[in-house]
Amino acid sequence: MNLPSRVGGWLGSFLFPPVCVGCGRMAAKDRCLCLGCKASAAKTPSHPVVPMGLEMVACGPLVTDATRALVHGLKYKGHRRAAFDLVEIAKPLVDAKICSDTSVLVPVPLHPHRKRERGYNQSLLLAREWGQILSNEVCESFLDRAIDTSTQTRLGANQRRKNLEGAFRAGKGFRKGVPIVLVDDVLTTGATLSSCAAALLSAGALSVSAICAVWAGEA
Repeated sequence: MNLPSRVGGWLGSFLFPPVCVGCGRMAAKDRCLCLGCKASAAKTPSHPVVPMGLEMVACGPLVTDATRALVHGLKYKGHRRAAFDLVEIAKPLVDAKICSDTSVLVPVPLHPHRKRERGYNQSLLLAREWGQILSNEVCESFLDRAIDTSTQTRLGANQRRKNLEGAFRAGKGFRKGVPIVLVDDVLTTGATLSSCAAALLSAGALSVSAICAVWAGEA
């Protein structure tokens, strides 16, 4: 980086310091949360039921205002750095044993149309963070989203399952006989993970588990 860029970056950080999405106070450097909101969010453990078709599920904390803001920023406001914050909060609650040495981390895919709109897949950013922590391969091409389903925000469990029928299929990079660990942002009813698992198991996956950054609570 040249001198003008360094000076510009320094001035920008001085004039517009990072703001915590949880409380509006100053955030930690290069982060979306202050240390207080980060510590508070990590104190809400989750106890989700394992979704149908999965061997195990590991979740970060129960959703709080701070983690909800992180997920929203990551998905809808282009705040890519929020992926690091979410994984940092979830890390103490996720048992590394969910991944074997041969497990492949597979992000829950977006439909190409949705990915073009957003510019990236937030689950892939999370998977890359987990890949560095767990030392496992990350492969985006294991799974494709074949149908651009409607938003599930206001749907119940049964409606979500129906909405996702046939939505996923094994991708061009899929390899049979491999244990797969799906990666997603929020676990709500588990319908998305179950639909992904069904596609992967029918294609020949050895097993399917999942890691989610936060848990939305009982649906």
